[in-house]
Amino acid sequence: MTHQAARGLSWSGAMLLVRTLLQVLITAVLARLLSPREYGVAGAALIVVAIGNNIANLGMSQVVVQRRDLERRHMGTVAFMSLLIAAGMAVLQWVFSGAIADFLRVPELNIVSRVLAFSMFANAFNLVAEAALSRNLKFKISSTASLTAWTLANVGLAIPLAYLGLSYWALVIAYMAEAFILAGIYLSTAGQYLVRPSFDLQSYRDIRSQSLGLSVAGFSSFISRYIDNILVARIVGTTELGIYSRAYNLVANPSNLLGNLTRTVVFPLMSKVQHDKARLRSGQLKGYALTAALTFPASAFICCFAKELVLTIFGDQWTDAIVPIATFSVAIYFRVAFKVCGVVLLSTGHSYRTATMQIVNLMLIACLASLSAPYGINAVAVAVSGAIALSFVIYALMSCRLTELSLLDFVLVHVPPAIFAIAVFVTGTIVKILLDGLPDPLVLLAGSMIIGGLSAAAIYVKASLLFGKYGVKVLQSLTSTKAAWIKWTPS
Repeated sequence: MTHQAARGLSWSGAMLLVRTLLQVLITAVLARLLSPREYGVAGAALIVVAIGNNIANLGMSQVVVQRRDLERRHMGTVAFMSLLIAAGMAVLQWVFSGAIADFLRVPELNIVSRVLAFSMFANAFNLVAEAALSRNLKFKISSTASLTAWTLANVGLAIPLAYLGLSYWALVIAYMAEAFILAGIYLSTAGQYLVRPSFDLQSYRDIRSQSLGLSVAGFSSFISRYIDNILVARIVGTTELGIYSRAYNLVANPSNLLGNLTRTVVFPLMSKVQHDKARLRSGQLKGYALTAALTFPASAFICCFAKELVLTIFGDQWTDAIVPIATFSVAIYFRVAFKVCGVVLLSTGHSYRTATMQIVNLMLIACLASLSAPYGINAVAVAVSGAIALSFVIYALMSCRLTELSLLDFVLVHVPPAIFAIAVFVTGTIVKILLDGLPDPLVLLAGSMIIGGLSAAAIYVKASLLFGKYGVKVLQSLTSTKAAWIKWTPS
């Protein structure tokens, strides 16, 4: 891994950790100020916006990162088309807000969708700006800007407005504020990497085919991410959507942020070595190793302490989220590693293969979620997690074939994290048995401290016990001499 890559990954990883911790704290506060139904209304509204934003971009931001011979005229055309389509999507969202509310069976969306339509422009600009920064490997700017905007919106607006009784509007206003704050930060800090929007027909023809493939892949990915929420809202109910979306976000948001870290940092770096199969294969193995080392133990911990996490963070009114959270935790690795596979294919220009795989993933999730929705949110969580796992297996086989990575090497890179995850789950179970009857926050704290100590001890004795050979290579490049206490190899 290059020095620039290491700096980008370490900084973005630090921002990811900070945001995850802040998210837990902010969620703990908001969950006591808002009801599951209020969360359900906001969740349904953000589904509409997220899908619209994805359509508006048409895969063009990824073209900025992936295309080898990108000129300023291409950048101007991408910015122009993104903003133009965003304007069209905003109009459509405003006009059809009533139909959207009827389809999702959430009456409040009639007004909320219209208000959120104004955020389309800011979101379109932010995607292009982030892509320009990623292409120039300016990960520190993008990750810091994103964290700053998110924190200001949620701490400065969502919590106070929820406390004042603005219900789901607290979340809606915070979301819009985040988009405009981020746009302002990008304008002031990343101006030298941006190009004034302008349309050039030849530039559009140059990127049209590539952006179409990326658009299909991106749109399918977004729909597969939200189709279960759509079905829960339509078939089960808004209150259940609030519970389901909170469970999903607690587990899936950190994994999505980690996946976005892979997309924003690793994708542009692998795009630069797309014709060197050996380096691609090495990067792929490191991606799987680091992903498994970070997610396997986390999955084991969340699955073991799901009850304590829900009661401590959300409170007693959210007990129905325990089973979905435990279920979603099992699929954390598959969510993140699925994006690793996507990075491998996209960085080598196989956008249509990526689109095909995203459609397969969408169909699996949609079919299984549809069949399970009548049986409640627990059944949907199981079905969706199973679909994600199956999709990953198919995608991994496809990407391994592309880079000529052997099945044996693929399996072996997961063995150390899997063994460590088993140790985490067994340790957590013992702690729960010994502390049975004590308050849930105390049990959670004790489990966190003991398992955290176990992890630190394992890394001190021999880091490869958790990260494996390839994961250790990544950590060595990230930590350098700053972590001399870590025993990379046995003494």
